[in-house]
Amino acid sequence: MGCIESNVSAGFQPSASADAVLALVRESCRPLEPERVPLRDALGRVLREPVGAPEDQPPFDRSAVDGCAIRLDESSNQFRIVDEIRAGDWKPRQLRPGEAVRIATGGALPGDGLQVVMKEDVQAEGALIRLTRREAGRNIRFRGEDARAGQVLVENGTILQPGTLGLLASLGCARPLVTRLPRVLHAATGNEIVPPEQTPQRGQIRDSNSTLVRAFLKQWGVEPTQLRVPEDEAAAKSAIGNPPSTIDSADLLLLSGGASVGEHDFTRRLLEDLGFVVRVSKTTMRPGKPLIVAQRGHAMAFGLPGNPLAHFVCLNICVRAALDGFSGRPSEPSVQRGVLAADLDAGANVRETFWPARWQLRDGAAVLTPLRWSSSGDLTALASANALLRVARGAARLAQGSPVEFISTLPFP
Repeated sequence: MGCIESNVSAGFQPSASADAVLALVRESCRPLEPERVPLRDALGRVLREPVGAPEDQPPFDRSAVDGCAIRLDESSNQFRIVDEIRAGDWKPRQLRPGEAVRIATGGALPGDGLQVVMKEDVQAEGALIRLTRREAGRNIRFRGEDARAGQVLVENGTILQPGTLGLLASLGCARPLVTRLPRVLHAATGNEIVPPEQTPQRGQIRDSNSTLVRAFLKQWGVEPTQLRVPEDEAAAKSAIGNPPSTIDSADLLLLSGGASVGEHDFTRRLLEDLGFVVRVSKTTMRPGKPLIVAQRGHAMAFGLPGNPLAHFVCLNICVRAALDGFSGRPSEPSVQRGVLAADLDAGANVRETFWPARWQLRDGAAVLTPLRWSSSGDLTALASANALLRVARGAARLAQGSPVEFISTLPFP
């Protein structure tokens, strides 16, 4: 994401750019230990060992079509059917001149030196067939044409996608070795928030951050432990630290709210009481200025700004980098380039802005539509946002068609 600031590992930073926070997170979050999981639980995980073919792929000569197998050296166009082979059958035999075998797609060829004539090119007359056309192709998937036994087909470090999992299944790798998922503890603070199903009283708002955090983590297969903690430092410490194993086993701690500098904003003190060393106390990002980043051993903690749009930005830029680091995914964010679909009045802000946007491909190019938002508490843009436009500080107006950088908020580019 551009030029990384120097001295990011020197210690405490009172105010850090997005680049500096990312560099700190990448430096601190290393891949967690590996574990074996069933294929059904491996989607999106990072493979920690190479996987090779246990046998030739395919393991035997098989028909690529429905049709009839005949000798390749036959010159006649009339044959007698002597057997039928379906997928899964194993019926080796040597065909004699004038003999043919009906065979289904995927069926094992009965011997060598054969050709399969497609069903569409065969006219049946009882047990006899006559070829109406005979192409030069043999219509056979030959043993080992895809891969030879021992050949590595899935490399160490591969992110397991649906197609990859299908390949692993075909190779008999039913429990791949992958990086374990991080254990995440999320605590939402704020006396004003109530559950989404509850009608707020005056002075109250529905809690959107807990749903946002849970849904964001779910994209990576992570199920967080979630708590509601009171807006009281001692009570919050007791809730998060009891039982001690909850916080002690967490790889990632997320605290929603209380990260600013108000009288009741105690996130920094709470993190220090829990044994974390605060590395960043605020950022130059917009939205997302009151972001706290802390570390305890290998574990990371983020004090997230209470406003939901700021939550969205910090999750997709900073927390995502931690998840990538813990998983072993490439640490560089998915910065892409595109063009603006409409003019953008960026406001010449003194801070770098991550502007919610909607991107789509048009004629092979990424086209970005900036979305309207009025403040970091405005959730309305998130109805359709799937990207964050990176707008440099001081940028006043970007015209339609201008080249821009953006980060996709989709989980796997």
